[in-house]
Amino acid sequence: MRELLGKVGRFFENHVEKLVLVVVGLVCAWIFFTRVIFSPNVVEYDGKNFSPGQIDKYIQSQAEGLISPVTAGSPSGGQSYVSKLHGPIDANDPVVAKFLGRPKPQSFKELLQAPLAFMGTSVFVVEGRAAQKKDVPRYRLPRIGAVTDVAVNHIRAAAYFPLTEVTPKNTYDKVDVEPNDLDLVTVEAKFDTAELYRQFRAHFNGTEVEREAWRDPCLAEPTFAAVQLQRQRLLDDGGWGQWVEVPRMEIEANKELFTVVEKTQDLPPGGLGIRMMNFDNQFTTMALLQPEAYQIASSEVDWFPPSYYGKYVSLQRKIEMEEKRKEREEKQRERGDTSGRRRDAGGAGGQATGPGGRRRGTMGGAQGGGNAMYGGAQGGGRNTRSRGRGRGRQGMDPTMPGQGGTRGRTGRRGGAAQGGYDMMGGAYPGAYGPDGAMGRVGPNIDEVYFEFAQEMINFGTELSKLKEPLLFWCHDDSAEPGGTYRYRIRLGVFNPVAGTEQFAERDIEHKDRVILWSDFSGVTDPIEIPKRLYFFAKDVQEKTNTAVVEVARYALGYWRTEDFRVEPGEAIGLEKEPEPEEERRSSSRGGRPGSGRITGAPGRDMMMPGGYGMGRGMYGAGNPEDETLPDIIDYRTNAVLVDLVPVNDWGADLRPRMYHDMLYTSDGVTIEHMPVSSRNWPKNLLAAYQSIGAEKRKEPQPFRQFKKGGMRGRGGMGGGMDGGDPYGGGMMYDGMGGGGPYGPTRR
Repeated sequence: MRELLGKVGRFFENHVEKLVLVVVGLVCAWIFFTRVIFSPNVVEYDGKNFSPGQIDKYIQSQAEGLISPVTAGSPSGGQSYVSKLHGPIDANDPVVAKFLGRPKPQSFKELLQAPLAFMGTSVFVVEGRAAQKKDVPRYRLPRIGAVTDVAVNHIRAAAYFPLTEVTPKNTYDKVDVEPNDLDLVTVEAKFDTAELYRQFRAHFNGTEVEREAWRDPCLAEPTFAAVQLQRQRLLDDGGWGQWVEVPRMEIEANKELFTVVEKTQDLPPGGLGIRMMNFDNQFTTMALLQPEAYQIASSEVDWFPPSYYGKYVSLQRKIEMEEKRKEREEKQRERGDTSGRRRDAGGAGGQATGPGGRRRGTMGGAQGGGNAMYGGAQGGGRNTRSRGRGRGRQGMDPTMPGQGGTRGRTGRRGGAAQGGYDMMGGAYPGAYGPDGAMGRVGPNIDEVYFEFAQEMINFGTELSKLKEPLLFWCHDDSAEPGGTYRYRIRLGVFNPVAGTEQFAERDIEHKDRVILWSDFSGVTDPIEIPKRLYFFAKDVQEKTNTAVVEVARYALGYWRTEDFRVEPGEAIGLEKEPEPEEERRSSSRGGRPGSGRITGAPGRDMMMPGGYGMGRGMYGAGNPEDETLPDIIDYRTNAVLVDLVPVNDWGADLRPRMYHDMLYTSDGVTIEHMPVSSRNWPKNLLAAYQSIGAEKRKEPQPFRQFKKGGMRGRGGMGGGMDGGDPYGGGMMYDGMGGGGPYGPTRR
């Protein structure tokens, strides 16, 4: 017995885990059958109690009972009902088509193109099973006013060009730039924006709406859509070519957005609503109507629209003439004072020392009666002649009023040379003159900056309340040198009901027009873009049968010339590095590094560390170490000398003359000719040569620095060292005026 119990114990000991699993399985099976299959929990439905397993069978039987009467009366006699939701919806099914009313697609491509385009957006009022369409509003389109006072101007200068593409995220003032030559044409016009707002409000939310219920204030605010500039080119036969649209400038961040879209079917994704939202902000309106120009690197030129550029140039000339007059008077006065003081000093010295008086008198005259730092330079000697030549007067604080007069470009563009200067040396309107009276002291270039600042749109400008027509403009930076062009311009606003049926009968033909245009302005006067490359046959060496040809190239804001000796069969002009003598000559004139001159931008002298004065014109002063001379000057003309032919003919005065004619070709087919020597040149060629010679005599000036912040953000006061407060704290154009886009305005 004991052994049997031992065997049983060992059996359980060896198989205890299996026995536990068997017991657990039996318990789970019991729970499953008693609590799940034969659950005591019941659900009451339709007045009866059902277990979870029975309720589904009951509902199914009820459904079959409802279907049987339907199938019994069907033509197929007892065919079971098949739900439309058990498979894909067939667009051509008569039952589905009855509800959707969708036209049958003619191809697979039509299934992918706007599958819900057939559904209208009109409001329906459901009355029982019928739907009645509500009356569609009908609007008469407003009249877009006329574009008036069109004008055009052209400037040529060195400007900063972007090295990478300008985009909305990578704007012009953020990209890397380099100076290059620019021919920029600007066309301006005026437009009555207040009248445009009145027209829109009357035609969409006012008396011009047929029914009061149709008035919609959301449609009554116009959104400017485009400024379109077109040009014609003068042809060789004297006629004008076709009108072509001028592309937007490369420096514009929104040039793709400003691409004109005329038809609703050509709109980008999002349609008219999204496009109007992209244009409906003040910054976009400012960039569209008053786009920024290139930043000019040349310190002698600034950009203005035509109505202000003429005054700017006129004031420049007056300031130059005034400076020259004062320089002449000062030199005459200095010569008279110096000779008189030398005679007096020599005589006094002779009386004091006898034979040695002349030496002592000369020393006294040279010393000027004391320390030059405290005014001794006024007595005589070389220091007297240095006044006004690029630095403040000897012995005086150059930062004090009335003592910052300079000579050269800075002084001429800085205003009067005495009195009427602010503490930074720049003249300002309403300054105190030498006699203490309030008034202007001579011509002042800052007047142009101040007046132009009032024309600028900023963030606070309300176009609907402008008392005067708005000045707007557009640029053309693609005009080719040597061409003659004329322009016309127009302005467009969005058609807010384009693509709908909400048009009166008279305007139904405009339903697909995205933009409502004004009429084109009048045609501008022709404007000629000068060439950037000329060559002049100056002389002939008969023994060697060679021609001396002077080639003139406009490069980095200045004309550069070089003489070449050319034989028949040789190309005229080569690439050359500037000669060291030319660099030293430029440096000695004060325009090259090492001259000690800091040239201010128009309107101000630069006397603050880092070149941040109280008013620096549009862009600020240049760094005197900036290079204004190109590394390589391309004098290549793409012309080849063919021959030098002696000519005997009669001149305009009916006198016989003998000269050589230079024959050359630019394309290898057409032979052209040029008389040798300036006395034989035609008038237009001689005028070009004389004009280039006059330009060459100008002193080269360092470039302005490239300034951040754009045309409206470059402020001189309150803007910090980065060039202005974009929220209106700075002064417009670093001088006086409207400041940034949030700045004040006269309007």
